[in-house]
Amino acid sequence: MNARSPMLPGAYHLLTGSSPAAIAVVRVHGAKAATFIEQHIRVTRRRSETTWVPGRVWRAELLDTDGLVIDDMLISVHAPPPSWDVRLHLHGNPWLLRQCEQLLQSCGLHPECDESTSLWALPNVLEDEACAVLPRMLTPRGGHWLLQQAERLRAAIRPLIDTPSGSDARDTCREIASRSEIVEWFARSLRVALVGFPNAGKSTLANALADRPVSVVSPTPGTTRDWVEVPGEAAGFPVVWLDTAGLRAGSDPLERASVARTEQLMQDADTVVVVLDSSVEVPRSFLAAYGPIQPVCVALSKSDLCETPGLMADLPAHWRSRAVPVSAMERTGLEALQQAAVNGVGRSVDALDLPAAFTPRQVDLLEQAARTTDHKTTRARLLQLLGSSPTGAAGTAPAGCELGPSTDSILG
Repeated sequence: MNARSPMLPGAYHLLTGSSPAAIAVVRVHGAKAATFIEQHIRVTRRRSETTWVPGRVWRAELLDTDGLVIDDMLISVHAPPPSWDVRLHLHGNPWLLRQCEQLLQSCGLHPECDESTSLWALPNVLEDEACAVLPRMLTPRGGHWLLQQAERLRAAIRPLIDTPSGSDARDTCREIASRSEIVEWFARSLRVALVGFPNAGKSTLANALADRPVSVVSPTPGTTRDWVEVPGEAAGFPVVWLDTAGLRAGSDPLERASVARTEQLMQDADTVVVVLDSSVEVPRSFLAAYGPIQPVCVALSKSDLCETPGLMADLPAHWRSRAVPVSAMERTGLEALQQAAVNGVGRSVDALDLPAAFTPRQVDLLEQAARTTDHKTTRARLLQLLGSSPTGAAGTAPAGCELGPSTDSILG
């Protein structure tokens, strides 16, 4: 809202188009926003901190008047209470937007007609780019990582502007450009196939990993004939767990087709977790057929039923070294399994603290800066990266490149 618009006790404004879209963003501000948030927003998996801190992104659910969930959404905080200024990042279904508008109005909030309000009213190119990429982030951790990258990039590039022609500066540019893949870690879900012999506990484990009942669970072997995709998270990265049909030899045509599909999923998935029932002996036919595969982890399920899995000695050596006892019922070992899955495909948590390019424009300018040995050209590319002109005097921060907004102010 611009300076000419009065601050209302409570108002809302659709920042994105009203046509059907994947994402719709609604700005809600004013004291009466507290009523709406209390009655219709339920933050999911909230940790110990409960303060609405500017710059924080929460995963939440939008509730109707009966307390039923009507959307899985994100809420980003721009100003804390009592003034309140938040963004509701909803799915862009027109019916959903109408429902949200009715809920807002029922809480005393009024539509704001100031069309000068923009979605991302930010003066700095790096923050603009971060906010443009933000809707692609599939987990809150991805949103937090992205919103920190503008300042990390600025802090890493500033020292290079005055001495950009050295080999160390060129190496730094290459390293920052090479980390551009990190943005895809949060924009594309890792597909992990859970495979094993029938009734090993794959579906129960998939439900535990997703923290909700998705796959049908039954003690009858062969319940899962096709695969089930179970979206979730692992160490803050988006993951789709593929609950697959059990692997075993059989004469039934339907069963053979299910096994063939599971084997294809193993090839198409990003990585594989073998699930074994630790309370029973592993079929030797299963080990003979699938022992050569290289799983990222071997989940010894139902570990709550036996203190020491007796099947370890029968497993291939490369499986034993990757074994993790888990219990879906007791919810133990799940975090270790998730961490093994992301580590096995190179998604290092340590890399998240390093500056990384997150747009093709940034990668292109960094690679240009790394290729040239001409001081003037390299400096110009680095200033362009920060959204500044090359006219600033050496040794000083050019216009638009002074300090930039803090991480907490990126969203508002």
